[in-house]
Amino acid sequence: MRDAPDGLGASEAAAPLGLHVTTVRFHLERMVAAGVVGTAQRRGSVGRPRKIYLAVGDDQPPLTSPEALQAFTELLTSAWADAADGSPGNPERAGRRWVEARSDASAPPSAVTPGTWLGKVGMAVDLLDEWGYQPELRTSAGGRTVEVTLSACPFLAMARAHPDVVCGIHRGLIRGTMAAVGEDGAEVDLQPFVTERSCVARLTTPAVFRRPSRP
Repeated sequence: MRDAPDGLGASEAAAPLGLHVTTVRFHLERMVAAGVVGTAQRRGSVGRPRKIYLAVGDDQPPLTSPEALQAFTELLTSAWADAADGSPGNPERAGRRWVEARSDASAPPSAVTPGTWLGKVGMAVDLLDEWGYQPELRTSAGGRTVEVTLSACPFLAMARAHPDVVCGIHRGLIRGTMAAVGEDGAEVDLQPFVTERSCVARLTTPAVFRRPSRP
């Protein structure tokens, strides 16, 4: 464990969720027991050291920002809070709700051309890139299917231990993002660990693209 780890205290995780700090601490401790979250002590200028929660795993790639760790901690806590016994509730729903809470504008119309569809997929790719992934894209079916290979997962150790939780959250994030950009009917297929360190997401639109009119 690092000497000065990034991480979140229970109160920091509780505030964005609108939950009592005791409730959030309970679920965080459940995640610690499950091995998906680690703990450390952070010493402040006064008082006794404060307990913080952070991602686990020596081979964990670094997160791109403290905001990414905070967001994922919120998502994990929310997923666990769905179940009274502290087991994972509905991680995919937690991921989708996280996006919905941050989507202010009304969704635009569904894409009708390959270019507009790829632009919307790009918003989901941008989110994954911000969190530390290295997305690589390729298209098939005339551009209707976009395959996104995700490498350098910033939550690799957690995903290996609990793929149903971590990958469920990611699936919800992608589906929530596509719904926010007007593609609620898009098919999202996430295949974890296609290789030892990469996953593949396939996004397919049900639309039949029309040819743009020529001037």
